[in-house]
Amino acid sequence: MLVSAKFENIYSFNEETRILFTASKSDLLPLQVSRAEKRDDISVLRMGLIYGANASGKSNIIKCLAIIKAFALNGWSKRKYNYFKMTDEPQERSSIELEFKVDGQFFAYGVAFSKGGLLEEWLYKTGSRTDTLIFERKRSVNEWENVIAPQFMKNEDGQFLKFLIDGTPTKGTFLSEYIKRNGKGIDAIKSAHKWFENLNIIFPDTHRTDFPFRIVNDTQFRTVMRELLNYFGTGISDLCRVESKPEELGIPDEIRQKIEESLEGKDKRNGVMIHNDSRFIFAEKDESMNLKWHELKTIHKKEGSNSNYIFEMFEESDGTSRLFDFIPMLIDMRANDSVYVIDEVDRSLHPMLTLKLLEMYNSLLKTDSNMQLVCTTHESNLLSTAPIRQDEVWFVEKDERGESHLSSLCEYKPREKVQKGYLNGRYGAIPFFGELNNIHWDDAEQE
Repeated sequence: MLVSAKFENIYSFNEETRILFTASKSDLLPLQVSRAEKRDDISVLRMGLIYGANASGKSNIIKCLAIIKAFALNGWSKRKYNYFKMTDEPQERSSIELEFKVDGQFFAYGVAFSKGGLLEEWLYKTGSRTDTLIFERKRSVNEWENVIAPQFMKNEDGQFLKFLIDGTPTKGTFLSEYIKRNGKGIDAIKSAHKWFENLNIIFPDTHRTDFPFRIVNDTQFRTVMRELLNYFGTGISDLCRVESKPEELGIPDEIRQKIEESLEGKDKRNGVMIHNDSRFIFAEKDESMNLKWHELKTIHKKEGSNSNYIFEMFEESDGTSRLFDFIPMLIDMRANDSVYVIDEVDRSLHPMLTLKLLEMYNSLLKTDSNMQLVCTTHESNLLSTAPIRQDEVWFVEKDERGESHLSSLCEYKPREKVQKGYLNGRYGAIPFFGELNNIHWDDAEQE
């Protein structure tokens, strides 16, 4: 579970900015809190909603999470980002740190970096009272100063750990290198790496490409998928895969050749999924190990008729297309206590559909759940209709210097309905418009 995130000098965050998902002492909606059980534990919220105007910095929070996930799992990448530019003295050193709960323990993992690569990396075991170092790396010019906590260096794995951390590539992270090289002796690194693997980030243009395979191979998954599509009122009664020829699917020869080569000679029924223009196309070996191309399509039934009507995926609405990302998410969370972060959860969805999505998520919660859902949104109706706590709501606002700032609803004492107060600007994080009289329509027409 995500406990907190800190950002500094990246995108629209200039000075160190922190967002917290720790719970207050309120007993409202108790299932939405993973309560501390031990003395050093932290109570963590199972949901978070982040509000803000367009260009306020909401999406930058999610982008930062994606960046540090890439660092943790693969080391330095060429992922594009910007340090804070709205200053006369721009700095190139940026940093991101996440605190999270995994396997019943709390950790803080962070990286500092510049356009030239990684500068620092650290992992601490954390608690409500103390923090304990696991490892730390700092780069000075082209040399690294590496420290592993003494308790891990005393055992028989200590020499190999020193070799491993000193041999971590300049563009790599020790967290990823430890896993790649089958490191031993520090279970905390395995736990932290596993948490990042299970951190799921959904942007508006993100599409899941695993569920078409599961629809065929997992009967229970297909049944639940079909039932949820009906629950959300999509009009879809089922899904099917239709065999097609690659030339009929419009796949460029170069891509088709690479896919066929990647699957050639393999002794298992491997498959490759392509998402293109709202179409789900995949290549898969059949039982005879022959390569087949299929496309996922939807089935609709006309009321009072037994006939099936086949629709292309691109014929479905944008809202239905987003549900193909969210429904597998709900199924996954129910089974695996996963953490999902969604940017613009309300994009292309009717307000009632967004509400039902959150209600469905809440229905999955149990006392011992470690699942978590964090979303950015513009949907103000949720503030008055969704089952949410005040400590779950955050606002992002950009000041006149172009810096994004965060505030929690807990910092205010709402006397009116929260939705009304938000739309009236009580908490900031709403758009402010200029004067219509300043727009020179006539001048534009003359040109």
